[in-house]
Amino acid sequence: MNAEALPYTLLVILVELAVGALWVTLAADLRGGVTRGFVLTMALAAAIVAALAWWAATAIDLGPDVDGYPLDAAWFAPMRRALLVVLGTSAAYALMVFMGWDPVGRIAAIGGSVAGLLGVAFLAAMLAPPVWGYAGAFLALFAGTLAMGAVSTSMTWGHWYLTEGSLPGRPMRELAWILIAAILLQALLLAVNAAVPERVTPMPANPVEGGLLGNPLFWFRVGVGIAFALTLAVLALLTARIRSMQSATGLLYICMGAVFTGEVLARGVQFLTAHPV
Repeated sequence: MNAEALPYTLLVILVELAVGALWVTLAADLRGGVTRGFVLTMALAAAIVAALAWWAATAIDLGPDVDGYPLDAAWFAPMRRALLVVLGTSAAYALMVFMGWDPVGRIAAIGGSVAGLLGVAFLAAMLAPPVWGYAGAFLALFAGTLAMGAVSTSMTWGHWYLTEGSLPGRPMRELAWILIAAILLQALLLAVNAAVPERVTPMPANPVEGGLLGNPLFWFRVGVGIAFALTLAVLALLTARIRSMQSATGLLYICMGAVFTGEVLARGVQFLTAHPV
């Protein structure tokens, strides 16, 4: 990964984590079975990460390209505005839950989730110029956002079982299924985006010989971010089914590291090859 792309990679990871956590937390809240304390914690965490993402965006001196990777700078400002909405609505969600006004908080979270989707769409448009098509860039970010949100939310929810064993097992199983579905979607999109040629080949200062398949980051992405993460997610589901929640939470800890690492590697590969894997 080139050093010039690191701030943009950090921005993508923070956006995916903030928006994904809000999406999955809202889904779990609407389904029921999770505690108000958990919803409050996750909403507050989403607001903090959204604030970090906005701060990272303001610190970036956006240019026409990132070490030879062309950007569409026109979408940067709308993406930052969407992040502010995610920040404000996530904080409002947490406050409403704290005050006991859960229905109002859910309305705020729905608005924030829509703004988050728009933010992901704007970010994809900014990164799309060299990719084979906008759909490839957007769907890769959408799947990454869902995976980041599912793994962080399910891992955090696992801690509630460690202090209160009478909680229902259904929310953990459902969160594990969301995580599995997200990783499977990532695997499908990886295959498509790796196979379709890029529109414009980036020209970094230190290119990797051999293209996409010759890049070791790509294979680490496949092995760690997809195969290993999927294995751990399936094992977490199986252990949740037998109500071994401590084991499931431990597995999700490791899975979170694999998913996060996979997303960092994916963005590194994208900035080098224009393949959003």
